[in-house]
Amino acid sequence: MTLLIQALDAIRSAARPRARVRNRAASVAAAAVAALAITASRGGAQPAGPNEFSYRVAIEAGQKAEAAHDEAAARDDYVRALTLMKGHPDVVYLIARSEARLGHADAAVARLRTIAAMGLAYPIDHDSAFATLRGHEDFEAVRTAMAGNRSAISTATVTHVLADTNMLAEDLAYDPGSRTFYVSSIHRGIIVAVPENGPVHDFVPAGRDNVYGIMALAIDTRHGALWATTSAMPQADGYKPSDSGRSAVLRYELSTGRLLRRFDAPRDGRSHNLGDMTVDQNGTVVVSDGVSGDIYTVRAGRDTLETLVARGTFRSPQTPAVLPDGRVLVADYALGLAVIDRQDGTVTWVQHPDTTAVNGIDGMYVDGHMLYAVQNGTSPERVVRFTLDSRYANVTGWKVIERGSPGLGDPTHGVLTADGFYFLGNSGWDRFDDNGSIKAGAASPPTILRAPLTS
Repeated sequence: MTLLIQALDAIRSAARPRARVRNRAASVAAAAVAALAITASRGGAQPAGPNEFSYRVAIEAGQKAEAAHDEAAARDDYVRALTLMKGHPDVVYLIARSEARLGHADAAVARLRTIAAMGLAYPIDHDSAFATLRGHEDFEAVRTAMAGNRSAISTATVTHVLADTNMLAEDLAYDPGSRTFYVSSIHRGIIVAVPENGPVHDFVPAGRDNVYGIMALAIDTRHGALWATTSAMPQADGYKPSDSGRSAVLRYELSTGRLLRRFDAPRDGRSHNLGDMTVDQNGTVVVSDGVSGDIYTVRAGRDTLETLVARGTFRSPQTPAVLPDGRVLVADYALGLAVIDRQDGTVTWVQHPDTTAVNGIDGMYVDGHMLYAVQNGTSPERVVRFTLDSRYANVTGWKVIERGSPGLGDPTHGVLTADGFYFLGNSGWDRFDDNGSIKAGAASPPTILRAPLTS
């Protein structure tokens, strides 16, 4: 699988459902343009906001200019898209390709050097756009740096191995009272309990409560609740096309596993995927819809799924995280990090240096001013610890804490505990086709890994 194609297809999949298109035959250039051009329309979502529409138009304009062999115009369109997409590395790569074709070797290498400084690696060895640069000292230095970015980094240890290689593990939650992890399964439509002492068992068994694939998990210990989201998607066992686009938030009694309340996504003629969520200390839940782009909330003491931020601001919002001041940090898979003020619903995008990649974040968790993030939409996939400033307005630093290790595979989500950051590895997404079929061949089982908070 071409690394660039993997990263770009992760963008256009909008990550919930995260059915990644594994197009081995497509060229790197075609994959790049196609993936970014349809970022705004994958999964039933349509262009909704001015920024979303503008960057899509810019990418499509660049594509047309490339087809007409007008590389200068293509470069200018991609530069415009880069601003609108807040420094997305895939757009940086498209600019580098145009600069190389224009004969601007220094400019092309400078763009590639930026990508390498992000800790990312793109297949520049095999891209014909850079054929004239091969052998040049500066280009070879970038190629060496990118090769180094593929090397393994491991600070985590595997704490649990789950037996079911086909469960398609998605999210992880932890109850400190019972010292039990909970793992959601998209394929089986279950929630698995993994106690510290005792056998692994189904907390919510298959076929119960009229659920689809189980996505996000969040525990409210104060109110004794385990929250979950469920979405109808081809990777879920028993999926019915007639259910496509349906999704719901579920509240379970933590002590018994009994379903207490179900909040269905709006029946508004649009597809929904209530994929990721968090719960604050008061019991208020914040849920992201990775397909429609909406952010919803279920406020403590209310039995209503309310809109916090309507579609048009976010393209593909992933895991939200509540900040110490009550605001909500959200990772957009395509556009990066943003902060929502829950008092008035305003959204402010977090700034970052051009050598910091904040795209492709799936799971995201805040510990003071440290942000632990699972980036399965970058090349390579990795777990990163970002440092944010005192106002949570800027990313001031980052460090890879897991990359390319045997238990990592295709990581998804995690949870912060008193003794470390636990996250899921070998989720199994790479084993499923877009239509939900499981690929033949041996597979590694899902794992739970722990990284120390101070590494």
